[in-house]
Amino acid sequence: MLDGETPVVGGHALAVADDGRVRVDGADPAAGDGVGRALARLVVPEVEADATERGIDVDQTNTSVIVGERVIVKIVGEWAAADRSAVLLERLAEAGVDGVDRLRGRVQWRHPRLGTSTLAIVTDFHERATDGWTWAVADVQARIDGGAEPTWPAVLGTQAARLHEVLGADAVRAAPDAPAARRARAEAALERALAATTGDAGARLANRSEALAGGIRSLEATAPGWQFPIHGDLHVGQVLASPGGDGERRYTIIDFDGDPALPAEERGRPDTAARDVAHLLVSLDLVAAVAQKYARRVDDEAWAWADRARASLLAAYRETLGRSELFDDALLPGFEAEQLAAELHYADRFLPAWRYAPDAAITHRYPSSHELPEAPWTPPPFAPTSS
Repeated sequence: MLDGETPVVGGHALAVADDGRVRVDGADPAAGDGVGRALARLVVPEVEADATERGIDVDQTNTSVIVGERVIVKIVGEWAAADRSAVLLERLAEAGVDGVDRLRGRVQWRHPRLGTSTLAIVTDFHERATDGWTWAVADVQARIDGGAEPTWPAVLGTQAARLHEVLGADAVRAAPDAPAARRARAEAALERALAATTGDAGARLANRSEALAGGIRSLEATAPGWQFPIHGDLHVGQVLASPGGDGERRYTIIDFDGDPALPAEERGRPDTAARDVAHLLVSLDLVAAVAQKYARRVDDEAWAWADRARASLLAAYRETLGRSELFDDALLPGFEAEQLAAELHYADRFLPAWRYAPDAAITHRYPSSHELPEAPWTPPPFAPTSS
């Protein structure tokens, strides 16, 4: 526990700016400033006083620092941004759930004006780990070139079910108006995507907007169901693969901060298990799209793999989930349509080069009205990095 308005850590003064951003000597926290190492030593005393620091450039919200090749310290970018993930990781650790980030501890900050919140979370570092946009895509590339069928979709389904079993232990019934609220949220996502997506991708989206909207409208006909704190941003990119002691891969689900597309105050709200499952299923289609980009061709086998992977993941999830009432598969069509629309909007705001992936999945999964002239989807150019 740190105390005060400007506590000093590792020789640097921390402060919270008027906009809620956490600052170190007036700047953003960064690998190499010593703060990550100092915070790690508060939780894991065996971390050396001169341990190395290096950054991880995958989180737009927080600052993650690998300390001494031993632990990862996630320092929040904004006040209270990690309170949710800290609580969920503690629950999962107490339940002994395998396949999720191992929490070593957290550093809290007792601020005289703002109260108490989590400043940093310390988790295990997984040596030689890669995220799913690397390992999963490589596996699918190998498969469409005649390689072995990946078995990890079933593993992810099993791990997601075990995650939901623990987090859903105190699930509550959703409000009667939950179905209408889910539909409204999804319709807003589609409207944003339609407004932002232009060119050939915009024409393909417009021609499939009614098919997407049909899936979204189905949300209102579903039951309110059960809600609890889900992962909120579960996709293959949140799964690390690292070498296991038995020579097999070990898969670890990370990043429990919630959906980054939502305002911070909404990320902690309970939701339904089907949203996590829908996000996972959509990400399998996105992996298929990325694999085709890397292969530099349209390849129907990538979509055939995605069909098999989706079926395998769902089957393993259902088989593992003891409390079947937590999962309503009638929500999947609407949630998948919403997530694909959200991916397009994300690309428009932050990463235009990513647009091709949700564009591919929408073009493949939804029938076209052919109202507008449209070009067939093709993967964008890809030039392999020279060695």
